[in-house]
Amino acid sequence: MLVVSSPPATPRLSSDRLRQERASGVRRLARGETLFHTGDERDQLYRVERGALCHYVRWDDGHHEVIEFAFPGDIIGFGHLTTHTSTAQAVAKTIVSRISEAEFEQLLETDGQLAARFAAAGDREFDFMRARSIEHGRGNPAKRVAAFLAALARLNADEGRNPGIITEEFSSGAVAGHLNMTVGDLAEVLRRLEADGLVASDTDGLRISDIDALEQYADAT
Repeated sequence: MLVVSSPPATPRLSSDRLRQERASGVRRLARGETLFHTGDERDQLYRVERGALCHYVRWDDGHHEVIEFAFPGDIIGFGHLTTHTSTAQAVAKTIVSRISEAEFEQLLETDGQLAARFAAAGDREFDFMRARSIEHGRGNPAKRVAAFLAALARLNADEGRNPGIITEEFSSGAVAGHLNMTVGDLAEVLRRLEADGLVASDTDGLRISDIDALEQYADAT
């Protein structure tokens, strides 16, 4: 991927204009205007009809990483989470049209490139959540693990899987490495979370008793 300097800041659409464009199913973007920002609710899918969009992630250290450029015919705005973890900004005068979830699902079955981009979006969201969990729990391993487990549970729910079961082998060195911890520290945190009634061992992996309680634990620890 390409790392770029920070794009120029641009104002968000007025609420009146946004409502009008959403009602028509078409968005017209000036050069430098954003289609969506990190943290925005993911409630629309778009096809680029004209122009081009730069799709990028802004990481916590401030650098911007370009994911892709979307050109006419490309679909953008998809993902597994309920909020965007990336930003799409017009690099020229751009027109996008709204597409339905049903149309998107049909395209996934016939367009191999789109299916690959959708899979990559899941991997990118995982990396984004992991980085945020590490930053959120810096200096506090229990908060780090709790935040990461809660994020994985939410991702499972958004992908139609059981949010209460994390199938990863959480005692593994790979998971500990993801969270910048030792295997021993990870095992100790899991024992603490289990003693607090937040998680439990399960034949399919790790069971989460209450996602909301786990998130509150991550915030309060």
